[in-house]
Amino acid sequence: MCMSIKAMLHPVRSLLLACALTALPLLAAAQPWESLTAQQQEVLAPFSASWNTLPEKERHNLLGIAKRYPKLPPQKQQRVHEQIERWSKLTPEQRKRAREKYKAFSKVPADKREEVKKMVREQQASQAASGVQPASP
Repeated sequence: MCMSIKAMLHPVRSLLLACALTALPLLAAAQPWESLTAQQQEVLAPFSASWNTLPEKERHNLLGIAKRYPKLPPQKQQRVHEQIERWSKLTPEQRKRAREKYKAFSKVPADKREEVKKMVREQQASQAASGVQPASP
């Protein structure tokens, strides 16, 4: 049974299109700081000096935050702004540790999370009282 060339190319074309579409978010994340919109630059201002050196995945994630930011209520915008400010001041190693801790915490059953938060706060308070610097996030 002979297949037409057009029929044979259809799966290949579909695969190429799928690959191209999955690469679009990464291409968007690779934008240099200067090519971001004024709104994106305003939201991501704490990263203005380091933006072009951030890993593409991190830039992609931050662009996602900037995209959702205008739709947030003012209180959540303020919270996101504070979180972006804190995150921008962390070293790459501190960010890595923070991601690892978040990933581990997300595996804790929901009914145990408050207990874990309380335990961490108590450890931090104990360290602060003893003058020991707590491990960064």
